[in-house]
Amino acid sequence: MSSTKASSSACAAAAETVVGSHVLTIHGYSKTKEALGVGVGVESERFLVGGHSWYIECYPCGLNEEVAGWVSVFLSHDGAMDGEVKVRHKFDLLLSHAGETLLAARSEHVLTFSSTYDSCGLGKFIKITELEESCLLSDDQDFFQIRCDVTVIKEPTGGDTHRHLGDLLASQEAGRDVTFEVGGEQFTAHRCVLAARSTVFMAELFGGPGKLQNTAITSHIRVDGMEPKVFKALLHFIYTDSFPEVAEGEGKVAMAQGLLAAADRYELERLKLVCGDMLCSYIDEATALTTLQLAHKHGCHKLKEVPSISRMRWPMLV
Repeated sequence: MSSTKASSSACAAAAETVVGSHVLTIHGYSKTKEALGVGVGVESERFLVGGHSWYIECYPCGLNEEVAGWVSVFLSHDGAMDGEVKVRHKFDLLLSHAGETLLAARSEHVLTFSSTYDSCGLGKFIKITELEESCLLSDDQDFFQIRCDVTVIKEPTGGDTHRHLGDLLASQEAGRDVTFEVGGEQFTAHRCVLAARSTVFMAELFGGPGKLQNTAITSHIRVDGMEPKVFKALLHFIYTDSFPEVAEGEGKVAMAQGLLAAADRYELERLKLVCGDMLCSYIDEATALTTLQLAHKHGCHKLKEVPSISRMRWPMLV
């Protein structure tokens, strides 16, 4: 890929976060677009935030044929990664007019980067026609900028607890004392782990405060209205506090949608946030209405406030 020099970079440390920003300038946009074509990108210089090296990738003609007609933008981690890094990142597309810098598009979300998930962004950041029809992009001002604000979130470490619990779910049959039947499939788990993570599971498995449940009665539970793969992913999150690995594309969107509903059902607020942030990365004209309906139904207020959704006109939801 070709590279272009970024115009600014800055970092500042906070108590539990490290914040940095970087700007990628696409000079001579018209010629750059013609020279690159679909699937060819431009990289920024590397910049450091939170002890990690990052760079911005921009595809002026789209990442691939599925998103041709859109400008695609991604934040990528440079180099080997040991463990996971939770990052909040925001993309702003900036245009200049009469000496002033104006915001043309924005996207913001939180995701966990790892050795198997080292790049995140938007295939559909802004339509090329929308960008080119702007009166601010002209022959004598044929450039735009993408600013990326990166916040590396340093959460208190909990040792290897989630890894050990993940191993317990994956390979250890000992101690499993509850079976769930979901869509004809069965899943066994540890009621104490489930109850510790969800007040709904606590009430279902133990009866809740002051209402001790006979555990023999709740040793086999049927779960309706949920796909087996979604319930399996739900257990994965409960034990490991992480989103399961799912291939990019429609399958990942469907999983995030299913888990959002499951998280609301079992009052797992952190999972709702994770799913909401993930769905933010896949919003387009085809998915926006479904996403808005899910956000409304399951109380995911931040998802409803995503600019690409909130600026659209929708019928009243009831």
